[in-house]
Amino acid sequence: MAAIESGVFDKIILSMDGGWDLVDWKSADPRMLKKYNGVLEIDNNRPKEMSNDEAGLDVLLCYYSRRHEEIDLWCLLQPTSPLRLAEDIRQARAMMDIKGGPYGKDGDIKYESLVSVSPNPVMAWIKDAVGIPGDPDTPQPIATYHYQDRPNRQERSDWFLENGAIYFTRKYILDYFKVRLHGSIAMYEMPYERSFEIDEPIDWFICEKMIERRQNGVG
Repeated sequence: MAAIESGVFDKIILSMDGGWDLVDWKSADPRMLKKYNGVLEIDNNRPKEMSNDEAGLDVLLCYYSRRHEEIDLWCLLQPTSPLRLAEDIRQARAMMDIKGGPYGKDGDIKYESLVSVSPNPVMAWIKDAVGIPGDPDTPQPIATYHYQDRPNRQERSDWFLENGAIYFTRKYILDYFKVRLHGSIAMYEMPYERSFEIDEPIDWFICEKMIERRQNGVG
């Protein structure tokens, strides 16, 4: 719904690998279905090689980019980000129109791709990243901060976490580099409370409660 409500898309492709016949149309809002007309394209037959757990979304974006040569700016909205708002999509889309950058295809477009993020001063470690000096066979973790000069979390205001909610990519990036993020990259900042992703069963519970609060006018 956020994609429809944003009003920034000429075409919205809902990509599935079957199961569209299981949708309960009787419970759908007729006004919402009217908005779909002429905008939404249902692809219920996504190639099997792009539908398994190993398939990457960059490959899928490139697949649709080849099928729709007329689209020069692509947006990926993952269904695992249910707290994303239409306003988030509108603001992220507006960033792709900012002028004055040194890169873009036309020389005056500032950003070639965009990723949504949320502030996160996490003190992260990478497991078994390097070997102990002098003994490369012994794995050793790496920290993303100077643990010998440990900072306060409040000092890490320039650290952000990719939240998976919104990506924008220009077509030529997909065509030439086969990835969703490349060139001059914009970061669209979203608040923590709209950045939850559904990856684990507990995430369902959290997002359901957040949506209930939103529907009740809380937060």
